[in-house]
Amino acid sequence: MPRFEYQAVDDYGRRVRGTLLAHDESALRDSLSGAFLHLLSAEERSAGAAGTPLFRKKVKKGELIQFTFLLRTLVGSGVPLVTALDDLGQQTEDAVLKEVVQDVRCNIQSGASLSDALALHPGVFPDLYVSIVRAGETSGNLEEAVADLVKFLSWQEELSGQIRHATFYPATVLTAVVGLIFVLFSFVFPRFLQVFKASRVVLPLPTRVVIAVSEFFRDRGLLVLAAVAATAIGLHVYRSTEAGRLRTDGWKLRIPVVGELLRALEVSQFCHFLASLFRAGVEMTLSLSIVERVVGNRVIAGAVRHAREELLAGGSLSTSLRKSGEFPPIVLRMISVGESTGHLDETLENVSQYYDRAIPRVIKKTFAVMEPLVTLTLGVVVLGAALSFFLALYKMVGSMGATG
Repeated sequence: MPRFEYQAVDDYGRRVRGTLLAHDESALRDSLSGAFLHLLSAEERSAGAAGTPLFRKKVKKGELIQFTFLLRTLVGSGVPLVTALDDLGQQTEDAVLKEVVQDVRCNIQSGASLSDALALHPGVFPDLYVSIVRAGETSGNLEEAVADLVKFLSWQEELSGQIRHATFYPATVLTAVVGLIFVLFSFVFPRFLQVFKASRVVLPLPTRVVIAVSEFFRDRGLLVLAAVAATAIGLHVYRSTEAGRLRTDGWKLRIPVVGELLRALEVSQFCHFLASLFRAGVEMTLSLSIVERVVGNRVIAGAVRHAREELLAGGSLSTSLRKSGEFPPIVLRMISVGESTGHLDETLENVSQYYDRAIPRVIKKTFAVMEPLVTLTLGVVVLGAALSFFLALYKMVGSMGATG
């Protein structure tokens, strides 16, 4: 069925943009009329064409969780899907989500399935979300599939909150360190440079180091900033390539202490993604294909891709994942048990629950190591600055006393 991007106006004169599946423009006009919208213009798009800027905008995770929770409640209560979406569109306060929900409702009225209507808005409903809904529609268990989505999205939001909470203190202290260094070398040190340099005494080594660094930043500060900016841009461009993304993601996993946390987060997401899709009834190779696209780290995504290829060739999931060397033994063991017993969905869920308990401990362990390091850095900066000044002042006062 062709896809049309349209502009319409409602009975109150408000403009509405959207994407609608319809056989032709006449059918599009009829579908919009059923939603009390009057067509202004329409343009047919191919299946792979990019959507309008509206549908590339993001919706807050909290809004999406609330939408999904209410959708599950209404569907479970037997409310017709179009009516449920109409109620949800009126209740949401997010302008983007409101318009997207209205567009989804129009598409369902025109004969599209819920999953197809959601798939028209990838910026709001990712592949994983659409695939679980589609599996629920196919199996006739839409309510259960949406309930799984609520749990999954809630887990993601809780995990993000734990990470934000754990990183707040180190980030604050690190920002203070950078700000202090900038203030010291840009404003404080230069005021004393002339006094120290005019004295005839031999300044202590810490003071000479501070003077040299301060003069370097004063004389070549713009050059340093340009070099930092060029390096940042270069790294960004390099990471935009597949080879660069793969290599930098591999480096991240090998960073001492932090790499352990990043690997745990990626493996936890892999288990949650795969468990949600498999439990919803999505075929394993298709589940792996979706997980490959939504996993953030390219190294882990590559391991998932190779696992899918070996699975298609007749291999087992646990064996192919073991070859990558990227997955912890407990994950491989549980997946192997699930394949042997025929209860892979249960073992994946058990692994997910294990990581739900383990991730907070890994986060605390990681930042328990980082916090003292950041605090120590701040102390070294402050102590070094104070030491350089006091040693210089002591030397100058001592020389004045000797001459007097």
